[in-house]
Amino acid sequence: MSKHDPAPHAVIALYDHACPLCRTEMHRLKAHDRRGRLQLIDIAAPDFDAAQWGFELEALRNALHVRLPNGEWRIGVPGIAEAYRAVGLGWLTWPLRVPGVGRMAARAYRWIAPNRHRMSRWLGYREAGHEPVPRCDNEHCPTHF
Repeated sequence: MSKHDPAPHAVIALYDHACPLCRTEMHRLKAHDRRGRLQLIDIAAPDFDAAQWGFELEALRNALHVRLPNGEWRIGVPGIAEAYRAVGLGWLTWPLRVPGVGRMAARAYRWIAPNRHRMSRWLGYREAGHEPVPRCDNEHCPTHF
């Protein structure tokens, strides 16, 4: 199975492997994926083609995009919840069903996603392997380094 030919039951997460926080969280989820239900696709890979997935790369950089087995997309917080469900950790997303909490989470995510490299540093994700966390200038963080 190639990376663009997923198993029919797979949930596909298009995530930014260059982001230490994103990479850590997605790999943490994948470690719980005992049934092979979550496929990770790195949008920062040199050979990644956003058009093949029907999106602009900038849109993918600004929010996690998750494709369900039926072809539907969940973007942002709903996508995170689907990734958790795919690996059997959906119960951890119960707070999102509390009235108002889902909206607050979505609002916070709209700030966190474009500032994910800065958040990585604030949370102590300084390096991954030998890759330094990129510097952010003028409120914008590079996605490739």
